Amino acid sequence: MITSRQKLILKAIIEVYVKDAQPVGSKALTQMPYLNFSSATLRYDMAQLEELGFLEKTHTSSGRVPSEKGYRYYVENLVTRDQQVIDSFPLIDEVFVKNRLAREQAIEEAIHLLSRLTNYTALAIGPNSDTDTIKRIDFIPLSEEEAVILIVTDKGHVQHQNFQIPEEMKADDLKSIIKTLDELLRDRVLAEASDILETTFAKKEIAAVVEYQVQLMHSFIRAFQKFAEDNLYLSGVTNVFGQPEFDSARHIKGFVEMLDRRELVKLIGTQDGLSIRIGSDLKLIPMENCTMISIPYRISDDEHGTIAVLGPKRMEYSKVIPLIEYIAGNLAKLYKS
Repeated sequence: MITSRQKLILKAIIEVYVKDAQPVGSKALTQMPYLNFSSATLRYDMAQLEELGFLEKTHTSSGRVPSEKGYRYYVENLVTRDQQVIDSFPLIDEVFVKNRLAREQAIEEAIHLLSRLTNYTALAIGPNSDTDTIKRIDFIPLSEEEAVILIVTDKGHVQHQNFQIPEEMKADDLKSIIKTLDELLRDRVLAEASDILETTFAKKEIAAVVEYQVQLMHSFIRAFQKFAEDNLYLSGVTNVFGQPEFDSARHIKGFVEMLDRRELVKLIGTQDGLSIRIGSDLKLIPMENCTMISIPYRISDDEHGTIAVLGPKRMEYSKVIPLIEYIAGNLAKLYKS
């Protein structure tokens, strides 16, 4: 059982450590007006907090640093929202007022601003399009060698994929294939599209017209994949590299490779409300010293997105939490307007 005094001490240690990344000793704590206790008392409670697993002792200093358990207890029970963050709200308001008719631009600019205000990596997954229904597939010849396939959904989303026309194929034949695919996929949801194309039935339908079905099918599958990929917004990727937690080439390399594989998308929480995932919660080696804070914004029963901030476990939680909550609230209003 952690006492009220120990809670104050744990909160102070985490907030001091967040600022300078240096182990915190009892001497530093005695200088805080709300910790009016003797050095001996502070040392005793710090030892107790270490024994309980909330603090860790480093090899290079007599001070303590927060453990993963300590951070979790802090965000669940002790963190308070920094009131000075309110001063940044007009900057956020300006982004949404300026882009109220350009929603994707608003998301992109809001994520850039969030990254700049926190100095961490910020990301967003825009409204999910998996439940969009395909309304039309069009074929537009650009030349004798190249064409564009357009896929239009019931929500007005449009995706295109360039396609090289084989020399042996006539444009009319390709048009006929597109018509077959349009009939096959119309009124199907995007989440089903790739699976349908990969079924034996779909292959036979296309093969009946021309032998280049595999190449064409891959173009379509790539177009459907891009619906999801184009909904990812990322800013401030290199911000984390300025943190001492990323002072090794191993961590940097692992982090960059994870971004290339878009594994961050898998890590973003989909639960309702604020989600804070610390260190081992993320289950990836490059993220062992990181925290991800995410929050969903809901547009309708079928459409929602998520924004997130990625930084070290030694994150300014009191600043990041109100910022991400405020931006998520504005995003929801933007889509309802």
